[in-house]
Amino acid sequence: MTSRSTWLLVLVAALSAFIYPRVPLIQTFYSNTPDRLRHINNIGSGSYEVKFAEKLRSCEDIIHIESRGVAIVGCDAGRERWNTVMGIFLPGPVPSAELYVYDYKLPDAEALTQLQIVGYAPGEDLHTLGLAYDEDTSSLFIANHRRDGSRVDVFHLDFESHTLRHAHSIQHPLIRGPNSILLLNSHEFYVSNDHHFLAKDHPLLSKLETYTGFPTGTLVHVDMSPMLEDPTKAVDAEVVARLPFPNGIELVNDTTLVVASTNSASLRLYDITSPPPPPPPPPSGGSSRRHPTLRSRSSIQLPFLPDNLSKSSDGAIVIAGHPNAPSLSKFAAARHICNSPEEYAQAEPSVQEFCEKGKAGSWVSQWTQAEGARHLYVGTEYPTSCTAIRDLNRKIGIISGLYAKGLLVWRD
Repeated sequence: MTSRSTWLLVLVAALSAFIYPRVPLIQTFYSNTPDRLRHINNIGSGSYEVKFAEKLRSCEDIIHIESRGVAIVGCDAGRERWNTVMGIFLPGPVPSAELYVYDYKLPDAEALTQLQIVGYAPGEDLHTLGLAYDEDTSSLFIANHRRDGSRVDVFHLDFESHTLRHAHSIQHPLIRGPNSILLLNSHEFYVSNDHHFLAKDHPLLSKLETYTGFPTGTLVHVDMSPMLEDPTKAVDAEVVARLPFPNGIELVNDTTLVVASTNSASLRLYDITSPPPPPPPPPSGGSSRRHPTLRSRSSIQLPFLPDNLSKSSDGAIVIAGHPNAPSLSKFAAARHICNSPEEYAQAEPSVQEFCEKGKAGSWVSQWTQAEGARHLYVGTEYPTSCTAIRDLNRKIGIISGLYAKGLLVWRD
């Protein structure tokens, strides 16, 4: 009897250790359904509108370049049929992603310009996730989930000719499923791998990884120097943190890094220790480069699932994410029908009704160490928010939606 009681206590303790961290996520399954979601509007003066709904669709990431007063937007309509994170792999042609410069200083009719991709083969297979821009070299870094293997691609961005000229493709065993990119300089960056088991290779294990919240995703520090010195060499990469579903990355300050952990509904803060100067290279050759060390400091719980992060000029971390995972999944799974007149016409009436009435929520907040989290926008008018940026000098904010049409834009 004693032995049975002991094993029962061990089992209860093990289940509690597993379930307790999942409670905030599980709560969102009920409290944040589209019909129960409590709407919040604290963006600017409270007025906003959806722009470019006829031109843009499924825009995952936005980066803003305040010195120019523009945003770079990556939109991938092909995500409706090919989504390596959510595990959507449908037969048929998959259109490539498109990138745009949104000059929000101009009238809407002149503000949006598509970038032409040059020197990239095969150019028709580009599927964008995270974006990052290095202003010193005018280089755009793109997390690209190509069908023949994910990578980080680097392009030279020419604002005068509106072209992206391919410069480098970075593939490495540690860059398994690149999601978000944070540049440190022109040759170093962090990249998050949201899963260890990729949905296209291990669909069941990927789902298990998503819903158990095991810390099997990775944050990788990448140094491109070896490849820049010799194009035949690989980049120098090292895993610097492991956590559940790492997604957006930002610097709070020079010594603190914040990472969005999507399936734990939290932000994770890390102390950064820079590496000491490298010793001279060994006589036999080899790398003398070193990587920073990250030490987990704390976790900040959120009432939604954070996706991408950005940083405004006042130091606030802007968080966009998803209130309710089941409604997001259902919304995403139907987009290839809802956005195709041919497939919509052949769909069952119940599917057609969902296309007309189905909803998925959006949630945007900002966080500072001094004031904590402040919720800016919660609602269903604009679905599936995944990135939000703020240009405080020009008093404008922009939200992109993973499976939305257009961009939600507000002006203070």
